[in-house]
Amino acid sequence: MAPAKTVKRAGSKRKNEGDNKFSSRKKAAFNDEELSGDDFSAEEEARFESGGEGSEDEFALETADETRLRLAKQYLETVTNEVKKIEEDDDADAFNQDAIAHRLQQDIAEAKGKRYKHVADHLVGKDIQVSQVLRGHKLSVTSVALAGDDRTLCSAGKEGVVYLWDLESGTKKKIFPDEKFGKVVNGLAVSQDGQYVAIGGKDSLVHVYDVRQQKLASSFKGHRDAVTCLAFRKGTHQLFSGSLDRTIKIWNLDEMCYVETLFGHQCQINGIASLLRERCVSVGRDRTMRLWKVMEESQLIFRGHTHSIDTVAMSNEEFFCGGSQDGGVSLWSVMKKKPTVIRRVAHGSDEFGNPNWISSVAALNYSDLIASGSCDGLVRLWKCADQNSSLEEVAQLPVKGFVNSLCFSSTGRFLVAGVGQEHRLGRWKRMGEAKNSIVVLPLSQEDLV
Repeated sequence: MAPAKTVKRAGSKRKNEGDNKFSSRKKAAFNDEELSGDDFSAEEEARFESGGEGSEDEFALETADETRLRLAKQYLETVTNEVKKIEEDDDADAFNQDAIAHRLQQDIAEAKGKRYKHVADHLVGKDIQVSQVLRGHKLSVTSVALAGDDRTLCSAGKEGVVYLWDLESGTKKKIFPDEKFGKVVNGLAVSQDGQYVAIGGKDSLVHVYDVRQQKLASSFKGHRDAVTCLAFRKGTHQLFSGSLDRTIKIWNLDEMCYVETLFGHQCQINGIASLLRERCVSVGRDRTMRLWKVMEESQLIFRGHTHSIDTVAMSNEEFFCGGSQDGGVSLWSVMKKKPTVIRRVAHGSDEFGNPNWISSVAALNYSDLIASGSCDGLVRLWKCADQNSSLEEVAQLPVKGFVNSLCFSSTGRFLVAGVGQEHRLGRWKRMGEAKNSIVVLPLSQEDLV
């Protein structure tokens, strides 16, 4: 297996690279100015204008402004056609113009990570029962993750096995490890296109499985202790990994290489999440939540819980939620260093009066809906209202056992929970009546987002 390559990031090097790119663009533009229409025959010019053979060469000769203009026209044409198909009324020009403008605003908001839909009210008072139970793990399920197609599901267990599931047929395939049993797998992540599955556990390695090639693509070394959590940047193959060694490492799976290490946490890292921007949110036993701005090489530190924060999820680029061992579910905003709201003892208390730990949270991206799990026999759905400053419970879903992982489908039609007899990070308590399984909870017949 080929070792991971290393890419060093340095400000001076990046600056020089930028200067070289700028120089090459200037050179290309200068060369473009030297090429006049007389350098091409009439046949060649016609072929370029027609977009036939040689159209790629024509695009190569474009200036940056011409490329932007061409792509903008193509995008506008695509949006217009999609709106017309939806409305099926080409004569309503004024209405179509408004619809196109609305669609453009939505796309801009999504690109900036500010798109936000109010969907939680649709689930108020709804009786939601388990629709599908997937069994195969011998020990507690520690993590579940869905690909962007909402059909491919990955799950990991304490026995060290990772399964790839087809939710439509209910079939599974073991993709890791090759031997009968491996070391405990604490976390996994699936790229949005479903090509890569990242796996991390007690062996301190980040394993990458290529779904299309059906083989292990690489095993990255670098962490000095167990890997606890993983997250892909949405729409890319950029991977973040968190570890007991208190560091976050960034990997580029297109090049199968290491990028850089983020330092700051004073204790083990328990959870990590990322969306579109080149940044991530992490939580750990040092009771902090940190937003890492990779390109700016800076971090924001948030505090508010009295015990270890074990899990985190992002609603959008500005709002996120967390769950702690103090039993609280909290909402956060990038504009405040304290939680905007904390629901104390969100999942009740045990027989000794101690709050049940929050073992998992999930957020339906770009919406006001989040979910939390513990060991009280319920997965709770919450509505985040008033700019993420209020938290209202909207539904309870019966799930017996430790809910170690939660994952919404991209459309919001269903919620997947990874359940075990033990907590994913330890063996402090065991629930013998629970089943080590993955449960699918239907939320809506229609797309929520």
